[in-house]
Amino acid sequence: MKSDRINDYEAAVSYILGIPRFSAKNDTQTTKQFLELIGENKNATVIHVAGTNGKGSVCAFLDSVHRKMGKRTGLFTSPHLVDIRERICINGEMISKEDFFKCTNYIIERIGEFNGAEGTYHPSFFEFVFFIAVRYFYINNVEVEIWETGLGGRLDATNSLSKKDICIITPIGMDHMEYLGDTIAEIAGEKAGIIKAGVPVVYMSGDESANEVIEKVAAGKHADCISVNSKNMEILRINQKDIDFSYKYGYDSNAIFSVHTYALYQVSNASLCLSALQILYGEDIVLTKEVQSGISSMNWPGRMEEVETGVFVDGGHNVHGVKAFIDSVKADGFDGRRMLLFSAVSDKQVDVMGQMLVESNLFREINICRIDNSRGTETEQLKRIIGDSIEKARANNAFKCGIIDMKEYRSLKEAYDDMTLRKPQDYRMYICGSLYLVGAVKEYIEEKYD
Repeated sequence: MKSDRINDYEAAVSYILGIPRFSAKNDTQTTKQFLELIGENKNATVIHVAGTNGKGSVCAFLDSVHRKMGKRTGLFTSPHLVDIRERICINGEMISKEDFFKCTNYIIERIGEFNGAEGTYHPSFFEFVFFIAVRYFYINNVEVEIWETGLGGRLDATNSLSKKDICIITPIGMDHMEYLGDTIAEIAGEKAGIIKAGVPVVYMSGDESANEVIEKVAAGKHADCISVNSKNMEILRINQKDIDFSYKYGYDSNAIFSVHTYALYQVSNASLCLSALQILYGEDIVLTKEVQSGISSMNWPGRMEEVETGVFVDGGHNVHGVKAFIDSVKADGFDGRRMLLFSAVSDKQVDVMGQMLVESNLFREINICRIDNSRGTETEQLKRIIGDSIEKARANNAFKCGIIDMKEYRSLKEAYDDMTLRKPQDYRMYICGSLYLVGAVKEYIEEKYD
């Protein structure tokens, strides 16, 4: 694939989406060298976030708060749900089509300069989008840059940034084992690879083996290491669409916050954000109206999001994420019956996720369809997983909310249309199992009402 100039936005997107067909991930040193060529914004406050689940939400809380503080923010996240430009935002607005294709051309020109006459270097898909963000934030002189890693940390393109002011590690779980390791400790080691010498790190306390790894890496780099756990937060009240919680910010001091969501897990993500803010700006920052407002006004699509009346989508896409989804549904205070549409990509622990959803006793029916993606789990496998789990639960008299039914659909559109059509008014409909599924739902809804 030649690195020629791009003429418009559509051509830029086509070029970048075509990268996985010919370019592999590059080594960290080469990525750093190319980053030096395109230039970084050395004056910004840089926040780097890794972890298994909650990365995007923590980044969104940080972005929301800093904007309320009057800061000009640059936010880089992944994956996107509908539009690739969602990954790159300044002050809550995604990069324009014109700027996206201009930055694409700039990176292409630098590739040619980097290669010279003989070179064969080309960024991977993720690296290329990361470089667009670096360039975009640089030319717009943002004051605070918030970077979410991809699937890892140590070898992630974002870890090539030369400057960091704080690192954050969200809960660690079993995901992407083919790349990151077969144990929680191994995965934690990859995530902890973002820790930089002398730069403070905040992490969510969880599995002991993960905690030990993070603490050890931080100590080896002489980085202050602050853990956040259940003692730092307490849920006070779950309202119709808000959760009020208390956050311990001093030796024996508490501040009250509210998150606008049904998702219990956002309390933990908000608390990680608050702890990081304390380190950056001092303990009393949590008492300011800007922080209060930034936490309550944060909106992160695809996380227990009500996309239509009584229809919720959640991006839980691994065992840890599905557990968090189940916990949130249990606590949402809804007295009626529930129906679920489930699908997942094949490289996840789909059998465990499916069994958890059945055994939760939360859903009157669990329906399935295949995600329109090369990694999507086949319908027959989903049918077997859910069907076997239902039969096992029936045999053990495990159901408490009525007999669970299952229906298979040929496509997401067929499933969504049928389920919303026959959903009684006193039912809620949930869609969970993959961010690809959530993105497809949101895109379909946009098409319907466009």
